[in-house]
Amino acid sequence: MPDQPPDSSPARVWDMGHITAAVLVLCTVIAFWPVTRWMFHEVAASQQIRQSFVLLGAAAGLVFWQHAREWRLKLEISNTALILIGSAYAFTALAWWTKLPLLVLPAFALGLGGILHVIVGSEAWRFVKPLFIGFVACLIIILLFPLLDWPLRQMAGINAARFLHALGFTPQLSVISDPEPRLLLNTGKNIFHVATECNGFGLITSGAVLALLAGGIANRRVIALMWLVPVAMIIGFVFNLLRILVICLLAPTFPNNYHTLHETAGILLLWAGLGLIGWLAWRPAAEVAAPPSDTPENPPRVPANS
Repeated sequence: MPDQPPDSSPARVWDMGHITAAVLVLCTVIAFWPVTRWMFHEVAASQQIRQSFVLLGAAAGLVFWQHAREWRLKLEISNTALILIGSAYAFTALAWWTKLPLLVLPAFALGLGGILHVIVGSEAWRFVKPLFIGFVACLIIILLFPLLDWPLRQMAGINAARFLHALGFTPQLSVISDPEPRLLLNTGKNIFHVATECNGFGLITSGAVLALLAGGIANRRVIALMWLVPVAMIIGFVFNLLRILVICLLAPTFPNNYHTLHETAGILLLWAGLGLIGWLAWRPAAEVAAPPSDTPENPPRVPANS
């Protein structure tokens, strides 16, 4: 009688190929560990950036759950893996040679792609690919955050003032130095600080990442993602503007519960915006009509005798 059940997978034999692949993965992880630490520091320091990574983690959990029976530890060095990892080290050398540290980020992304190819193999890469694209988008978000913070705050404040003026208020925007620049929105009844949390960066970028993840997992075509991502960013901006307007309009009604109002409006409109984006990115792909089957209700057509 066999020691193992017939359907059990055989024990892995660690030959020289598997050992070489494991060493390659370990060396690449060690080489890019400083970049990994920097990334964790940036994510921990900003709630808005953290939102995108939370979505990425949730999407990873969904993908692993959907394909739980298809994952295998491959540890195989394919040509694609070698090209990706080799390119990662080439970018790292170029960053050191040219003194341009930003080149380490594409190197980090290429190295991660190569490691994933080695670990899960080319077959499972089609499941991991949307997650990898989402991760690259998150890296870009980290770089864009300090550049877009103030412009987005200005856009949010200006548009909020326009809508409040249309509703009969007499809003005024002003900038003061305290010592950092602060943008203040005076509605005539209250004065609001348009802070970093109000710039909409988190909702805009989380919406873009969600569109990429949901569309990729749902096997949307590239041309569909090309319009889904801009639409998701517009939706994120609109819902952030709605959040500011709701807070400005309801704050006089709840003078002693401003913090609760601020957090409640923020959470509700954040998830409402993300829910709409997820629905747009996921639903149409799931509603592809299946071909009619030869059932009693749909019998096969038999050509008439001529």
